[in-house]
Amino acid sequence: MSATMEFSTHYAEAIRDDAHLFEGVPAVDDHDVMMDRSPPVDVAANTRRLWHDYLAQFDVTSAILTVALPGAGPQRHAFLIGFDQIRGDAAATRRLLAMMDDVWTRIGEQSVHHFQFSGALFGAAHGPADLDADGPLHNGIAIQMKREGKAIRALFFRDGGAAHFSDSDTASLQSIAPLLAESATGVAQLAQQSQRSAMLEGMFDRVSMATALLSADGQPLFLNSAATALVEQRKWLIRAADGTIVAANPAQAKQLRESIRRAATAAPDAPVEDVFRLDCRDGEWRLAYVISAKSRTGDSTTRCAMVIIMGPGKVDAPTSLLEALGLLPSEQRFLGHFLKSSSLCNAAEGCGLSEETARTYLKRVRAKLGVHRQMELAGLISGLVLPLHAADSPALWER
Repeated sequence: MSATMEFSTHYAEAIRDDAHLFEGVPAVDDHDVMMDRSPPVDVAANTRRLWHDYLAQFDVTSAILTVALPGAGPQRHAFLIGFDQIRGDAAATRRLLAMMDDVWTRIGEQSVHHFQFSGALFGAAHGPADLDADGPLHNGIAIQMKREGKAIRALFFRDGGAAHFSDSDTASLQSIAPLLAESATGVAQLAQQSQRSAMLEGMFDRVSMATALLSADGQPLFLNSAATALVEQRKWLIRAADGTIVAANPAQAKQLRESIRRAATAAPDAPVEDVFRLDCRDGEWRLAYVISAKSRTGDSTTRCAMVIIMGPGKVDAPTSLLEALGLLPSEQRFLGHFLKSSSLCNAAEGCGLSEETARTYLKRVRAKLGVHRQMELAGLISGLVLPLHAADSPALWER
């Protein structure tokens, strides 16, 4: 293979559809492209800017870096530098990655390879002003290596008029490539953590419970949207001047704060599981569960308290749910009246049944649902009883 390759302009129009190339990652398939991520703090943008400025001393105007981690299969992290015009353009990104893969197919196992390309190669990325296929050829260099199990491949590009990459330039870029790979890997991991956090928050937001993870001193580590809204209401929980989360009712603040501290510092074999009633001035109340939490690794430095604030009890259940539990339509109607009534007699009157018939319905419903007490039945339907452990159920009374 010659030391210089001229690439035609077909990359400006082509979109590769290879299944192996685009398998696994939405939008950009088997590449995790760092230029398209939007973490809360745009570390990717800052890193791109830093490396773009650094590479300018070698007259490098743009670069494509890919890093394949050990055991990651076909997925690679792609880090694009100097391609700001195509940020957010998935089709243009695919074209660049397709071009990159074709370059490496031609190069094979060579660790360093010089090539030339026409301005039209990046026509789709930079706009119609650079589509002259007969214009001057630009210089590029391809570098690949393995470091600590990572497969690193980098393409560096110079604009027309710039000289070929010298031996000194090549040696410097070979030294820089592992640092670029380390940056790309770090940004990729940060983006993945951000994505997982967003998924976790979305999962919590699908349920009605307000959930917060707090440190031993009450500082918030995570609040789902329901918990954030609860704090903003300032009825049951508030954010103190020092940023900690405390009970809005001063009479309950100390007890809740102490429970959070104990839950976050409890020994692994003695977790805390407390429940409190939180009151507000207008007479409403909520149940608050304080539970010891820890990371999957069991690292003591990541232990915290999980606070769950239950919403108002609901005694209405969807018909589909009651049907799934095996209740007949007549039993469903009776159950709805019973959970809203103050007594079995009132429920019977609401259904137009005799008290004896209503009692029979109640026995059948309890048998089908596997509960024996009224409070268990209400807890099952309303979801007020958090299923931590069977031994933690409150004292229940027979009807």
